[in-house]
Amino acid sequence: MRDRTTYTFREFFLRATFGTLCSLALLGTTALVPASAAQDPLRGHVQLDQPTVLANGTRIVYAVVSFEGIDTDPGTVRERPPLNVSLVLDRSGSMSDAGKMEYLRRAAKLAVDRLGPKDTLSIIEYDDQINVMWPAHRVGNLAEVKAMIDALEPRGSTNLTGGMMRGVDEAKDALDGPASKSGTITRVILMSDGLANSGITDPQEIARLVRGAKSDGIRISAMGLGRDYDEDLMQAVAENGGGRYYYIEHPTQMARVFQDELGSLFETTAKDVELQFSGKAIVRKAEIVGYDDASGSQNVKRGIEDLFVGEKRTVLLRLEIAAPSSGHIDLGSVTVSYKTAKSGEARQFSQNLAVDVSTDKAAIDQARNKGASAEATLAESDRVQKEQVKLYQSGRHDEAQKNMTTLAKDLEEKNRTLNDDRLRRKVEAIKVENRQMNEAVASPSAQQDYLKASKQRLYQAKSGKRTGFALQPGDKGREVEQLQDALKKAGVYKGPVDGVYDEDVKQAVQTYQKSKNMSADGVAGATTMDAMGLY
Repeated sequence: MRDRTTYTFREFFLRATFGTLCSLALLGTTALVPASAAQDPLRGHVQLDQPTVLANGTRIVYAVVSFEGIDTDPGTVRERPPLNVSLVLDRSGSMSDAGKMEYLRRAAKLAVDRLGPKDTLSIIEYDDQINVMWPAHRVGNLAEVKAMIDALEPRGSTNLTGGMMRGVDEAKDALDGPASKSGTITRVILMSDGLANSGITDPQEIARLVRGAKSDGIRISAMGLGRDYDEDLMQAVAENGGGRYYYIEHPTQMARVFQDELGSLFETTAKDVELQFSGKAIVRKAEIVGYDDASGSQNVKRGIEDLFVGEKRTVLLRLEIAAPSSGHIDLGSVTVSYKTAKSGEARQFSQNLAVDVSTDKAAIDQARNKGASAEATLAESDRVQKEQVKLYQSGRHDEAQKNMTTLAKDLEEKNRTLNDDRLRRKVEAIKVENRQMNEAVASPSAQQDYLKASKQRLYQAKSGKRTGFALQPGDKGREVEQLQDALKKAGVYKGPVDGVYDEDVKQAVQTYQKSKNMSADGVAGATTMDAMGLY
């Protein structure tokens, strides 16, 4: 029998195609049904943690909404979408430290080299002054622009907002001109190593400007370098701007981060993704876990980062419901809308959510979806951990550490029932971070390093990417490259640094773990990564 806790959007499409379009009208949505399942660049499904809830009272139900970017032309060389990229580069005085400017020049030139004649480029350089180094136009002979990048030198203070919004203006002008094609991916890439201390500095006003840019089709990614920038502001820019946030710990990582960002743009398969839940009267409150802009109403809507091929993301809905005495209860509908990166075609799909109401607690426990419950528990633990990180940042160190200890114990208790390896890894990570909190107390710089690394992991986790807490076979990317480098330095790995966690990497991790008297499971959890200086 099919598990009724999982609803597949694609199956919903097929049911609609064969005669249930009338039900879509009841859901208040209009489904754009793909001509072929293979042509749909975004797949997703919804799981409820509790398909059956206890009668007569306020109950919490979680809906885990998962997405995956799909290669619509497998086995063929894909034609990537044209890009409209505006690089916004910090040249403030602090960029003179630790060779930052030289690394920025290298990274910017590598980024420029990856663009082609169908792409549009603009470059803004800023300190307390704003200068359009390269106005938006099609990429051609780049010798001139690379010479301009080479001439960049550190200078004044940091008008971050001014530089960012000038980049937005250039990107917007390009959309009205050379980058007007509907399938174009537009991105402003903001890089800064310092605080916004000139021009507009109010976070609320900056967030308002960024949301306005997003509504105009301009996505903004934010890259923070070193320990002196405001990570909360840069995360808020990325969240409100529909882009990505990156913490660059050392200038040597800058080129690889730029490569990651452009690579994700090249592989974009679905853009302008938006999740909406429309609740019925039984739903008292709906919110998307991890975001601070919950309205407290039955309805909630949130833009999600563009998805690239092979990327998996998870969003968690928390629904507070007033359960009646019995019945099969309609909670409302989840709707996902997006545009295909290839053609810009608008699509959307919906799924209705419902639960049964019962007084039989044994039946309720039996029906629970443990995988979805574990996902919900992880998201809620991230929310609690985020509060402790803020508490620690405010100087209430002992209180934050005590609460982290309590959180780890609570998760261990819940995992006795759920028996989920992700929860076990999270407990391990919380214990490592608690120790890091304690060790960093005596050093302001160590506290800054801890806060930025922890906030980066929490930022990634709330969108479903948990590789910051544990790396394991099958994982790919920059974090795996860093692990491979560390394993090479430890003398236990001789393979390529290619960002692929394969069997050779697993064996190297096991060898390292044995040398440190750790449990040799071949997974680079928080304890293993911390021993290597990677956590």
